[in-house]
Amino acid sequence: MFQTNKRKLLEDLVGRLVTLEGFSDNEDIDRKIQFLCFALDQLKLERGILRKEVGFEEYVQGNTSISGGRICISAAHTAIDPGSGIGSIHLQAPLLLFLLLNHKERYQVLEIIKSFIEEIRSQLTLLDFKKTRTGVTRCFTNTRFAANVLRDYGLLRFTKREAFKTWELSLAGFLVAASLLEKRANQKRPWYALDSERDWKFDLLPELRDACGGIASYDEFVAHLAAICKPDAELFKTFQPALRQAFALLQGYWAILSDQAKTHKERREASLERIKQLDALGDKFFQELSRCIQINDALRRILQHRENA
Repeated sequence: MFQTNKRKLLEDLVGRLVTLEGFSDNEDIDRKIQFLCFALDQLKLERGILRKEVGFEEYVQGNTSISGGRICISAAHTAIDPGSGIGSIHLQAPLLLFLLLNHKERYQVLEIIKSFIEEIRSQLTLLDFKKTRTGVTRCFTNTRFAANVLRDYGLLRFTKREAFKTWELSLAGFLVAASLLEKRANQKRPWYALDSERDWKFDLLPELRDACGGIASYDEFVAHLAAICKPDAELFKTFQPALRQAFALLQGYWAILSDQAKTHKERREASLERIKQLDALGDKFFQELSRCIQINDALRRILQHRENA
């Protein structure tokens, strides 16, 4: 990312180059930057250079400076591999946390992605904002990939109501996210995508696979869920038969997530079969669960640590 002084010089240059007329805020630098980007995209299209673009990595490795009213872009003396930003697998845990803390919002998918990216923006690099061949920003694409895997393993619901319009936590997703919240709430940066070594036998983070594997009894299951619910929630009385059935199904589900003998495809299929049985508990159960979730105390701790970070 640009250093503060370099960024200021570039903003000043854009401010002088671009004049806006007839808009609500003609001097808004953010608006000027966006319109300049559109003008350059139009120029690229008209010159027919969309298929022979400069590599984004080539720009990242070089150096950009501003002097005498000009932008100077210098090539790197020695080419290095700049990497590719944060992989989609490492966005799985932060995305689950984000969905837990915002579970009462009825955002559409695009709104979720934009808000999520803004939340983790401080840990992203320029490479995360590279546009892919489809024209979509890499971190947006990786967030979708992360959500697809979470949904494939049943941590996100995929019923007729959700379809592709929104992402909502399943019962398993609530439990895993609650476990993450408990473990990360006292960290200075609970949102961070932890850079753990990739285990290629699995496409789900170890942090998620192991989150609830230690729940051995129904009482532990209820206590784990109650930790993110309002005190004396009626859910645990009214839906006790459903909860006992859910616990029995989830015991096998946690084992499936960590089964090394299965392929990715086999684990996903076995996971979804369990989740389908959980979904059969009915929408009333999930609606009541969502209503009784109360994470204000945990959220307050996270916000406090973010302010002190």
